[in-house]
Amino acid sequence: MGKALVCFSLSSLSCELLFFIWCRGDVVLTVTLRRTLPCLVIFLSACSSVSTKQPDPIELAPVFSVSQNDRLIQGENAWWQAFDDAELSHWITTGLEQNYSLQAARARLEQSMASWRSSRSDNYPTLDASLGRSRTWTDSAVSQSTNNQWSAGLSTSYEVDLWGAIGAVNSQSEFTSYSREASIRTLANTVAGQVATAWLGLRKETQMLVLLNSQQQRIESALKVVQGRYQRGQTSVTDVWQQEQLLESIHADIITSEGQRSIYRQQLALWAGVGDAALTDEQINALAPLPTLSPLDGRVSSAALKKRPDVETAFYNLQAAGAGVAAAVANRYPRFTLSASYQGQDERFSNVLDNWVASLAGSLVLPLIDGGQRRAEVQRQQALETEAVANYQQTLLEAAQEVQEALITEQQSAALVESLTRQLTLSKQTQEVQNSSYRRGVTGFLELLSVQQDVLNLETRLLDATWAQVLARIQLYKSVSHGQFTEEGASQ
Repeated sequence: MGKALVCFSLSSLSCELLFFIWCRGDVVLTVTLRRTLPCLVIFLSACSSVSTKQPDPIELAPVFSVSQNDRLIQGENAWWQAFDDAELSHWITTGLEQNYSLQAARARLEQSMASWRSSRSDNYPTLDASLGRSRTWTDSAVSQSTNNQWSAGLSTSYEVDLWGAIGAVNSQSEFTSYSREASIRTLANTVAGQVATAWLGLRKETQMLVLLNSQQQRIESALKVVQGRYQRGQTSVTDVWQQEQLLESIHADIITSEGQRSIYRQQLALWAGVGDAALTDEQINALAPLPTLSPLDGRVSSAALKKRPDVETAFYNLQAAGAGVAAAVANRYPRFTLSASYQGQDERFSNVLDNWVASLAGSLVLPLIDGGQRRAEVQRQQALETEAVANYQQTLLEAAQEVQEALITEQQSAALVESLTRQLTLSKQTQEVQNSSYRRGVTGFLELLSVQQDVLNLETRLLDATWAQVLARIQLYKSVSHGQFTEEGASQ
């Protein structure tokens, strides 16, 4: 015959006792309830209300724009394709797959997802099985004996989530996982931007070297003319020196450009996650010039800001902080746990289940004195929530500022390219006239030198302005991108 004892207790305050006896399939159940239990439950239920902070609404412009164009600029799944560069797309795809920072971020996401799955397991009861065998020896003056004992059993326990503590911890893990996923999209957007900057920077410096070499050849030709006039006594030696100094300044610019191109090459390898950019000098020298960008007038909706991964990260951190407050508050209330076990033992393994004892117990544990530890934890979680609210609002304001700045920079860079293009055209026309006049001896060398320097400076400034326009376009695309061009982003 098996026997089972069931008892329920509230820490040191007993509130209910249950007994039942199992006898040949018949169950006799006796229940005793004290009047203090309903009052206690009502009191604790009144204390279980948890409120979390919500961020104050921030007034933002409905759209961000520097023009009256009705076209909306939105984040694309692969914004770099707008540059129409197959090699650029290849390098960004490589970076999204192989960048080590992204790999580490994905590993952190897996850790967070595992923690979330672990927290969800608290919603279900645990079940453990045990099996053991023991042997005892007895040696006395009367006799010697050996006794074998088999034991087997099942035990289970389940905590009833009266105050939502388990659910709050589960929510906190869930929002933390969402935050990790959004962080991956932020990093993926950064990787794409850095790879695009490095690759297009290679194209820019290659174009710069072509320009500088062309300038060097032109100044060398002009130097021969000045030297010829000097040999004929038509000019002074200082004119030759000034022309040589101008030629040497171009040589210094070539050294600088070659160094910058090497830096872009290393940056490309770094962000793409490869040991070497695997580009030969011939391949680099054959790179096409920077793309010619048409003006991108348009508007960005303020609603698109909330889809930015950095804003979503701050939002999910805020939600996780609120769940942390709820969990800390609920931890101050009693915990109600149910447990049951089924144990049997016998000398023979086949008879273990015939001689068994079953038990069912419930415990309600109320924390009474903890030195203020739980209250301090609530205050700490509330401070974390306040911090998360401020971080979310600050992130949203910074996102708005970044988008507005990107739009302004985009417009200014495009206007500057147009202005420098017109200036360069006029300067080249002036140079042609000055060259002809100098050869005929009508004008002096200083006039020719001045216009030469103007052309060289405007050519360099125009290329730098074109590069600034490309950088502004990259920044604009990044500022409105949702970063959903990875598997993690697509699955969210």
